[in-house]
Amino acid sequence: MPSRRRVLASGASLLAVGVAGCSSSTTETSPADDESTQTGNTAQSETESKATTEDDSYTVTVEPNPPHTFESVPETYAVIPSVWMDIGMALGKQPSATASLDRAPLKYYEHLPDVSFDPDSVTKLASSAEEGFDKENFYAADVDVHLIDPRSLKFYANWSDADIEEISNATGPFLGSTIRFASSSINEHEPYYDLYGAFEKAGQIFQRQARFRAWQSLYDEFISNIESKLPPKSERPTVAAIWRGVNPDSGTFRISPIHAKQNNTRTYRVLGLKDAFEGQIPDGPIGYEKLLDIDPDYIGAVGGLTSLTHDEFVSTVVEPFENNSNGQELTAVKEGNLVRTGGQFMGPIVDLYSTEALAKQVFPEAFGEWPGALGSVPEDEQLFDRQRVADIINGDL
Repeated sequence: MPSRRRVLASGASLLAVGVAGCSSSTTETSPADDESTQTGNTAQSETESKATTEDDSYTVTVEPNPPHTFESVPETYAVIPSVWMDIGMALGKQPSATASLDRAPLKYYEHLPDVSFDPDSVTKLASSAEEGFDKENFYAADVDVHLIDPRSLKFYANWSDADIEEISNATGPFLGSTIRFASSSINEHEPYYDLYGAFEKAGQIFQRQARFRAWQSLYDEFISNIESKLPPKSERPTVAAIWRGVNPDSGTFRISPIHAKQNNTRTYRVLGLKDAFEGQIPDGPIGYEKLLDIDPDYIGAVGGLTSLTHDEFVSTVVEPFENNSNGQELTAVKEGNLVRTGGQFMGPIVDLYSTEALAKQVFPEAFGEWPGALGSVPEDEQLFDRQRVADIINGDL
């Protein structure tokens, strides 16, 4: 498939504070490094970049898609529910088109200084996150690149290879990949990108490798500081990670493995919590009998940090467990050990908040008490610097 030489200017492609830049990839063919903000040095940086390369084209491969050669840096992109929107935001680029914003992690951006999200500038690709896809919406969005795994459209919209090729040729290529969570749609033997592996690919696509490197440095320091305060592995508690929503009154729960290659339970894995169901992950939903038999130290609501407010978590998860005759017998319920994390759409920004929240929920003696809400953590008890994150997003490196 031939590449397009087209860059669309769009207000939706940048955050409200707006930055521009391009940089080199150390792993794939790319133009000269040029990561600069909109300051008095921008023109000079662009001039130097053009002077050091005769060919501005560069090639990026995101499995399972074929390599794509860009002749100019893409300005606009589309996503459907996945980590790719949060990845794009971490690089200072808001998506121009999405399937739906109903489950998007927009509330995290509200707590970063000088970072904003404009939902009114986003073209809707579908009526909801998993249905209502219309190819005409993709034509209308006319983005430079789709950070969408084509297999997702085959699954949700029943698209064929011909449909994917049609949209690719008419608008922009598909370069997304599913960052696996508990899904039978992804083959165990296919290439797998963890969160920062996918993040690095996005940095190459948008030629913002310097921002990715700054993120990697910040994250390494963040995790190192946390790991230095964690108790020995032998003393860390067990947790049952429940996904697809936690409804204590239903009496059925879906358990997600913590240590598998998947993004939704990443936070529990990073903090070294023990999987209460290790070696016996059920294929389908379980009931209270099995949950009581395992009796985990903690019960984790996977995605609850994103989808629920503190009050909603208390009213729909905590109190129903406490009021249920079976739930009352669980150690996690008796000891108030019901926690929540970011979940399957967790990109770099959400990942920081989710890790901070779980560290405080499980190890308050080491990291301070969790106040219940993202914006309620006192500044002197925050585990990462919000301003530094915002600076990286905005290109102030």
